[in-house]
Amino acid sequence: MAVPEVGFREATVEDAANLALIGAATSLDAFAGLLSGKDIVANCLENHVPAFYQKLLAQPASRAWLAEVAGGQDRSAAPVGYMILSAPDFPQELLHPGDRELRRIYLLSRFHGSGAGQRMMDCAIQAATEGGARRLLLGVHPDNARALAFYHRNGFREIGRRTFRMGSSVFNDPVQARLLTRLD
Repeated sequence: MAVPEVGFREATVEDAANLALIGAATSLDAFAGLLSGKDIVANCLENHVPAFYQKLLAQPASRAWLAEVAGGQDRSAAPVGYMILSAPDFPQELLHPGDRELRRIYLLSRFHGSGAGQRMMDCAIQAATEGGARRLLLGVHPDNARALAFYHRNGFREIGRRTFRMGSSVFNDPVQARLLTRLD
C-alpha cells in the first residue's frame, strides 16, 4: 500500500484535540516495548490531552505544526505527526541565550522513510532560525536509536543530560543541540 503524501500546516490552539490525539498515538507507537504500558498510558493521560496543548500553545514562545494526510471520499485531513517549538525546558547549566527547544517531533511509523520527518525537521530549523534562535535543543530517550541517528544526521550533538520522568520511570536523557548561526 502506497504511503499518502504528507502535508504540513501551522497549528493553532483550536488544533489542541488533534495534537493530543496524534501525541498519544505517536507516544504509543514510539515507546511500546521500550517502556512499561502503565508508564506510557500515564504519560498520555497527563501530557497528551487537549488542555496540555492549549496551555502550551498559549505561550508566546510556542509554535506547533501538524503533519496531515487527506483521505476518504471528502479528502478531509487526518493528523499523522506534529512538532512543537518552545522556550527551552532543560537544566539551566545547559542553556545559552537564544536557545529554542524542539519540544516534540513525532510522526507515525507508517510514514517513516517517506521524507516527511526530514521536511518537519527542516521546517523546525527554519522557523527557529527565522525566530532569532542561535541553537536548537531537544531531548531524546536514550534507547531511541532511530531518533538519535536522525538527529545526528541533522547536525545535533549531545551537550549534556537531563532527568526525565515518564509515568513512574525516570530516565537520564541525552540533550542534543544544533548550532543555527555561523560563528564568523
